[in-house]
Amino acid sequence: MTAGRGYEGGRTRMGTKVLLNVYDLSPANDYLCAVGLGLHHSGVEILGREYSFASGGGIFDSSPKDAPGAKFRESIELGVFEGGSAELQSAISGVYCFLLAEPETNPNFSR
Repeated sequence: MTAGRGYEGGRTRMGTKVLLNVYDLSPANDYLCAVGLGLHHSGVEILGREYSFASGGGIFDSSPKDAPGAKFRESIELGVFEGGSAELQSAISGVYCFLLAEPETNPNFSR
């Protein structure tokens, strides 16, 4: 963010930062994380929105760092996305179709 401008969804001159936002799903994580364990939820933040997957709900978007029923733990920078919202929506649609595909109709699908 620069002076005089609002939040730009992580956009930089080189593209848009991609963040993995990690959430605690249990108070026990206060102890479990110290030994590398825990119950977590995660979402990918890009272009000012956060995208997650829920069994039965598919891919959904929400406000970043605001997962209902979970406590935000940390953001991990994954890299940079060099596209705009149209390219992002196309990529999400591709993932969505991949997740809906049956193994016998998608040669790249594995369980």
